[in-house]
Amino acid sequence: MKVTVDRQFDIGVDRMYEIFTSKDFFEQRFAWGKVHDYRFDAFERTAGGFLVRIIQPVSIRTDKVPGFARKLLPSRADLLTEFLWHSQDDAGPHQADYRFQLGNVPVKVSGIMRLAGDGQQCRQHTQVEVSSSVPLVGRKLVELIAPKVDDALEGDYRQTRRYLEQCL
Repeated sequence: MKVTVDRQFDIGVDRMYEIFTSKDFFEQRFAWGKVHDYRFDAFERTAGGFLVRIIQPVSIRTDKVPGFARKLLPSRADLLTEFLWHSQDDAGPHQADYRFQLGNVPVKVSGIMRLAGDGQQCRQHTQVEVSSSVPLVGRKLVELIAPKVDDALEGDYRQTRRYLEQCL
């Protein structure tokens, strides 16, 4: 399953990149969500680009999950969120490879985020793919998770706009 979303922000591309590579941005968003049990596993410039990796233990409610999926979902797992920002320097162009992994659940959520625009506007182009290497049951898991990706992207957009409005 693939999803592509384009968003517009009233801020320059370079400034948006600075925000997406700022600990303050992530810390504020976690604070708004009342999430305190997370850690930065990586937040540094590497040979491959600027790496942001966050680990967050999460509880998974399996009571509303179909029976076939309950066997594959733990009641608690670490959610890994990772962005690897590639650019020649901090002046852009800016593109991140990202991935989300929930423990050992056999579903892969990955994609790219590209920032483009001018000094006044930033377009955020996001492509996400949800896949599984497990035949049959994996496809059903993807179908179960796919609608959540749309919701997550919309929530991410709202929280980013909130950050821009309240914290800049």
